[in-house]
Amino acid sequence: MSRLNKIMLVMTSAILAATLSFGLIVFGDLKDMEAWLVGGVIFLLVAQTHSTLARASERKLFVKNIADINSFASGLNRDLERAEADIEVLTERLETETKTRNEEIVAEMRVIESFVKRLAEERQPAKKIAASQQANRVVPLPGVASPAVPVDQLNDADLLDVIRHALEENRVDLYLQPIVTLPQRKVKYYEALTRLRGGAGEIIMPGDYMRVAEPAGMMPTIDNLLLFRCVQVVRKLNERDSDTGVFCNISANSLLDSEFFPQFVEYMQHNTMLADQLVFEFSQATIDACGPIEIASLDALAKLGFRFSMDQVTDINLDYRRLHNLNVRYVKIAAHVLVGQADDGRTDIRPEDIKELMARYGMNLIVDMIEKERAVVDVLDFNVDYGQGYLFGSPRPVRDEVLADVA
Repeated sequence: MSRLNKIMLVMTSAILAATLSFGLIVFGDLKDMEAWLVGGVIFLLVAQTHSTLARASERKLFVKNIADINSFASGLNRDLERAEADIEVLTERLETETKTRNEEIVAEMRVIESFVKRLAEERQPAKKIAASQQANRVVPLPGVASPAVPVDQLNDADLLDVIRHALEENRVDLYLQPIVTLPQRKVKYYEALTRLRGGAGEIIMPGDYMRVAEPAGMMPTIDNLLLFRCVQVVRKLNERDSDTGVFCNISANSLLDSEFFPQFVEYMQHNTMLADQLVFEFSQATIDACGPIEIASLDALAKLGFRFSMDQVTDINLDYRRLHNLNVRYVKIAAHVLVGQADDGRTDIRPEDIKELMARYGMNLIVDMIEKERAVVDVLDFNVDYGQGYLFGSPRPVRDEVLADVA
């Protein structure tokens, strides 16, 4: 109770006692002393009653405050126990993530070590080839730069030397081309493509370097770089809370490489969390020619949760059951192949049923090489969900600093 309220209560009690005393003097025929004594007693009784009630009220308030403090302390204790449990969970998670990250770093270092070792091994025969051809080369005058020779004019030995130097000097660029939903044209995936750069900055396309790199056994080295950068791209996309996937091309030689592929599988074992976003792509020729070794390699990746895509399809009469068993979940067919073979009547099923048949086996149809709007109209007759081609976006290079920012 506030000080003012107490003063008001005392004054009210005094006025009440005085009024009672005057009433007793006037109407009660009591003497003045007796009347004032009765008034004083009444005043004390009122004060005592108020004091008793006030103490009872304060006691209840005190008990309530004690109960609130006990409740707060109990809640604080529960919060501390939860915080302790959360700290233990976070500690375990941090230890697990640290262990996993260390294993990833070790796996990545093994990939890089294998890459460097392979380059060193490939450089020895290159020196012999270069020495044997030195006599047939024109030596440029001192201080005069040698002009860049067009890729299509290089012989295989010179082109191989250009490719090797591009790998050694990290002149390997990653390009991404969008794969969009149809008809909305919203980016759903990207296909990762590799371009090499010559000493003068000239671009060497896959069709040029694969012709000599595959026989020379260099494709696993290039696939090494592509795989490593695809993982970086997916991690970068995850930083943006994106569910966009990336298609990563793998050559047939890499499936057969006894040194590269086990390290490849080990590396992906530490990146299984990317299985929903990273799709490995092989050509129809590679899939059709798969023997026991290649199938075992694909099965090792499939067991880790990774899916496959088949591109460069030349015949749309496919063995869907076999593709499903190989864990192929995407099939890319060029627009002109799909429309052309359908118009020629070379398909075993009606063209409009191709997508539905693929869906029965858990596969998605992607039509690529769409260059004009007319092609979009044609492929939409097949109820296609995804499209790819220069009409929707050309391959764009990924800047090195973007990949360097990935943890």
